[in-house]
Parts: sequence; C-alpha cells; structure tokens
Amino acid sequence: MTPHPQPHHDPHSHHDQAGDSTADLVHSAMRFMRVLRHRKLYVITAVAVAGMLGAFHYFTAPRIYCATASLLVTQTGSDITNTSMNGDGGQNLIPTYERLFTSAVVLDGALQRIAKMPPEVRVDFAGVGSAEGLKSVLRGNLTAQAVRRTNIIGLTYKSKSAAAAKASLTAIMESYTEFMEKNHKSASVEVADVLRVQLEKKEGELQAKQAELLVLKNSAGVVIHDGTNYVHPIVERAIRMNETLIDVRKKRLQYEGSLIAVRAAVRNGGDLRHHLISVEPVVGRELIMSALGLNQHHAQAASGIEQKLLQDRAKLDSLKGHYGPTHPQILEVQKNIANSEQYLAQYQGKIDGRLDQLQGRALGPMLTAMVEEKIAETLANERQLEQQYKLAEAEAIHLNGNVAKLQIVENEIQRLLSWQDTLMDQLASTDLQQNVGYVRVAIVSDPVASNNPISPRRSMIAILSLMSGLAIGGGIVYLMDLMDDRFRSPEELQEQIRVPVLAMVRQLPPTTVDAPLHVQTARDSVEAEAFRTLRTTLAFSHEDRQRIGVTSSEPGDGKTTVLANLAASIAQGGKRTLLIDADLRKPGLSKLFQIRKCDGLSNILRSRDDIEAACRATIRPTSVENLEIIPCGPRPADPGEALSSTRFMDVIAWAETHYDQVLIDCPPVMAASDAAIVGRIVDGMMLVVQPQKNHRRLVIRAAEHLTTAGVNLIGIVANRVTDDSGGYGGYGYGYGYGLGYGYGEDEEDDERDDAHHEQGQAGPAVPRRAA
Repeated sequence: MTPHPQPHHDPHSHHDQAGDSTADLVHSAMRFMRVLRHRKLYVITAVAVAGMLGAFHYFTAPRIYCATASLLVTQTGSDITNTSMNGDGGQNLIPTYERLFTSAVVLDGALQRIAKMPPEVRVDFAGVGSAEGLKSVLRGNLTAQAVRRTNIIGLTYKSKSAAAAKASLTAIMESYTEFMEKNHKSASVEVADVLRVQLEKKEGELQAKQAELLVLKNSAGVVIHDGTNYVHPIVERAIRMNETLIDVRKKRLQYEGSLIAVRAAVRNGGDLRHHLISVEPVVGRELIMSALGLNQHHAQAASGIEQKLLQDRAKLDSLKGHYGPTHPQILEVQKNIANSEQYLAQYQGKIDGRLDQLQGRALGPMLTAMVEEKIAETLANERQLEQQYKLAEAEAIHLNGNVAKLQIVENEIQRLLSWQDTLMDQLASTDLQQNVGYVRVAIVSDPVASNNPISPRRSMIAILSLMSGLAIGGGIVYLMDLMDDRFRSPEELQEQIRVPVLAMVRQLPPTTVDAPLHVQTARDSVEAEAFRTLRTTLAFSHEDRQRIGVTSSEPGDGKTTVLANLAASIAQGGKRTLLIDADLRKPGLSKLFQIRKCDGLSNILRSRDDIEAACRATIRPTSVENLEIIPCGPRPADPGEALSSTRFMDVIAWAETHYDQVLIDCPPVMAASDAAIVGRIVDGMMLVVQPQKNHRRLVIRAAEHLTTAGVNLIGIVANRVTDDSGGYGGYGYGYGYGLGYGYGEDEEDDERDDAHHEQGQAGPAVPRRAA
C-alpha cells in the first residue's frame, strides 16, 4: 500500500496582513459595483427623486442676497492699560474687535439708523416687534471674520433684498466706527484721572516715609551706609572682633595639633628633626635658631651665600658658551662656586651635629616646651578677645532693632519712588492720547451688494441632489444586498470563497429509480455535458487528484447526485472508478443505487479481516461499465470515530491501488466533522453549492472550516442553476449549465431522512433569503 499523503500547506500561498486587507477592499468594492449595476434601477430612482426634491426647493425657496465690505483696525500708539509690548499692530485684539460687531451697543446704533430708512429696506424685520428680536435678526444675518495674519475684518450681511443688505451693512459699519471712536477717547480721559489720583496718593505716602526715616536716623545715632545697608560703628566693631577671635582659635587648634604630633614622636622614639620644620611657623625661626646654638647673623650669611651660589652657577653656564675651560674668568667663577659649596656644607654639618646632640637628650622636651609656651600665649589672647567680643555683641544687639527699621523704611521709600516714576510716565503718555484715539478704524471697501442671489444656487442644488440620490440609492442597494444573502454570479462565488468554480450545472430533469444517473439516460444533453466538463477539468489539473471527496455546506444541495453523475462520466471515459459512500449518517449514495441495506464501509471498518478481502466482499457493481461502489452499510454508533480510524485510511489506500479514480461521498460540512476527517486523507475536496438555496455566509463558513482543518479545497460546483432566476442575482444563462438532484431522494431510511431530497426531484429549489 502507498502511504497516505497528508494535506500540504504552501507557506507562500498566504499573503501578509496588509496585502490581504488591500485585496479584500478591492474585492469588496468590485463586488459592490456589480451589485449597483444589477440594481441600478433603485439608484436611478433615488437620483430622480432627489433631483425632483432639489428642483422643488429651488423654485419655492426665498432668494437670499449678500452685501460685503471690509474694515482696517489698527493701533496708533502704546496701550497704557496693557503691559504687553508685542508691537503687533493690535492683531492680538482682532478677535475682540470682531465680536464687537454683534454686541448690543453696536446693533442698537445700527437699528436706530435702519429705523429711519424706507420700508423696502426693512424687509428682514417684518413681523418682528421686540428690540431683542430685531437685534437677533441683525446678529443672525451678519458675519464678521478677520483675514488671517492681517488687521482687516471682512463683513458679510445676508438679506431678502440686495438693497436691504447694502443699507443694513452700511448702518452697522457706521455704528461700529462711532462706538470705537467714543470708547477709546473716553477711555484715555478716564485712565488719566485714575492715574492722577494714584499719583497724589503715592506722593503722600512718600513724604510720610521720608519723615519717618529722619526720626530713625536721629534715634540710631551715627550709622554707616555702604550703598546697600545701614551699619552702626558698634556693630561693625563687633563683626571685626568676631573675625579676629575666629583667627586666634584657628591658630590655637593648629598649635595643639603640632604639640600632639611632637609628643607622639617623642613617645615612639621617632626622628624629631623633621618636626623642626613643621614647628618653625608656630614658635618662630629665631627661637629655633637659638635652640640650635645659632643666631640670626649665621642664617642670613648662609642665605646670602646660597643666593650667590645660584648666581655663580648661572654665570658659569653663560661663560661656557663663549670661553674655554682654562679661561681665567671661568676658573675664577669655578673657584667661587667651590668656596660657597664648602661654606654651606660646613654650615649644614654644624646644624646636623647640633641636632644629633639634641636628638639624644633634649630635642623632644625642647620642642614640646616651645609649642606649649606658644599655646599658652595664644589661649590667653583668645580669652581676652572673647571677653571684649561679648561686650560688643551686647551693644550691637541693642542697636540692631533700630538699624533694621531704618533699612525697611529706606527700602519702602525706594519702592514708592519707583512707583511714582511709573505713574508719571503713564500719565504723560495718556495726556498725549486724549485727542487721538488709541484704535483707528478705516473703511477698506464700502458695502457692495450682488444682484444675483447667493441662495438657492442651481449648481449647488444639482450637486447635492446628485450626491444625496447616489448615497440613498447606494444605501438601499446595500441594505437589499444584506437581506438577500445569496451569491449572484460565478465571479462573486469565486472571489469570496477564494477557490475556482469547476462547473455550473443546471436543474436536472426528474429520473427514475431504475435509471438514476442522468449522464446514462441522456448522454447527449446539455446537463450531461456539464459533468463531462467537470471530468475534463479534473483530468487536466496539474495536481494529483486520484482521490477526491465531495461535500456541501448543508443537506439537500445535491452533492450525491453530482458525485454519482461525475463518477459515471469518468467511468464512461474508460477509467476504473470506485464510489465510496462515507456519509454514514444519511447515506444518499447507497439509496440512489438501491443498496442501502447491503454490507458496506461500516462493516469493513468494524471487521478485523484482511482489507482486500473485506473490500471485495462489499463492493457492488453498477449498471455503468467500469463503475463500482462501496455502500455505507449499517450506521455505526460513532461515524466520526469510525472514519478517523487507520482502517479507513487503509481502505482508501487499497482503493487507489486497484482503481484509476476514487470518489468519496461525505456528509455536509456544517452538519458534522466527517467531511473534514475525510478531506485530510484524500487529494482534494469539492464543495457543492446551490446558489439559490444556500446562504452566502453559511457557504463561506463551510469553506473556512475545511481550509482551517487542513483540507485541500480544490473547487466549487454550482448546482441547480435555473434559467428563470430572473433579475439581479440570478445565475441564469450566465452560468452556462444547470444541475438538479435528479434522483429519488424521497425514500425514507431507518432514521427518517429529511424532506429536502423529495423537493429536489419535483423541481427547482425555492431560494431562501436572509431574515
């Protein structure tokens, strides 16, 4: 036996997510365009109705005219009430100037002017009695909008009359200009008065603070002003005394650290000579020299000789560049250098000898005594300074309150002087603007009214009518498409299922029980040609399709009839063909050939006999040459488990070694999982669809169920296509062929099969529509 191939999935057959989304959108758009084409009558009707409504509106709507004008609003100086120094010509205030056009004060002035105009200009106010109503009419017809990044405000006024639009807009502009001039001139006067009152108040406060400052200075005595703060001499002395006390304490701490280091060296027997250098700043150089048996004269002489030695060495280096080694000047300088070095060596030897003598007996106590004496002297000085500082501190604290008050009053006077200068500057600026308005309003373009109405416009009504008609018509077609959940063309069926349509078969005429196969009783008919076309399509496929299963989305779609006629057509072509009835739940194939009660597939699957012997015992011949069949046999307790067994796979493997073509009848996909089980074993699965009966979503779910289970869905057979489907969505002649069940499915088995087969024999199936 040959191995059973498992379904193969090509990873390159799946597009990426973005590609699938684009393809789905294109397919959906193309499908909807076909729907619109078939139901174009609804779209045309919607457009016609929308056009008539648009025409009615055009002829009955009142005409609206429009007047336009523009104003330039600019600043003429700095705004004393605004601390912002943007220098933008007043653009930040343009929104405010816009809103002023619809303010009550401007509209009141405009209404006063309009009331003096002729009656034909007041057509917009007919029937309006209240003042608020009149202002609402003006406000609703007026539009004020600034031109972007400019100080120009454009005005638009709509009215039932061109003359009324122009006159009303003129009245509004005059009222607005008058209000702006009055407002800004009166504002300058009011601001100046307020500034004068504030200036007088601040001058009074300043005089009071200056008098208070004099009193405080007299009570505080002599004070020193350093440019920022006031300081009393006693306070200054206390501060300096505190700084001196801090320096003395630092020195004492330094001396104590040196004493601790010397004592540690004496206690540990360390070398005390290097402590002389560290102690020298503490006890003084003269005291150290005296302890070593030297005097200040010796140290000065040694220092002078060291300097002369450095000079002679520098001079020698300079002479070597000009004279030879035996030159008298060089010899003289070398002699001086030797004498200096000899003296310094003797001086250092004397110091080292003295230190060696002291190291042995008295250097440690000498250094300790020197440092202790210095500490005692510093401590006495520190105590004296501390007593003096406490006295100065007490006096400074007593005077500190008056000095602080003096400083506060001085700061307050400076603040008042600064505020006085600011008020005087603002007052001077305001006086200059009293006779010139801060904001100037200039008319850029006078009100102009068009003689042609702006509403209604024929072009706009035509466009809106067309667009609304298309939208409403498209919506109606879309809703009808949702309600009519059927496939309407082979292209739509192929696009949505994503597999090719292998054949399209018309409704078959009724057949007899003795001759159930249409290709056998009417070989030359158009219906029989559809099965030969299906046979050719399968034969010329590039894939190996020796084992093919046939299923449907739901019962009653005619899958058994399609399978039987296809098998007969293949057998008539000279190929040994085996039919296997794997529909163990409702075996229509066994009923079609009247072998329902014979042993069959279920017996083979339960038997433990050899596969070949068991198969040959159940195979039944048919009236078609080269065509044999394995019936279903008695119904098992669990058909799905039986078909999942390895014995069923062995049956398929045995069949493909003894027959040229093996065709298997499977249960409907949505009724049971048997079709998916068989589909994973065979080379391919065909899905029989009855377009006038099956719901589109049900067929799509059936196809997705098969592909998800790993079944190789090779194509679709459209069955029972009628010529009188009629209208949009009918398959009609577009499919070419039709297919019906054509056999007696009205027989009842032991489990009372449903009545779908009985309707299939009588005539076309009644299409079902979605709720």
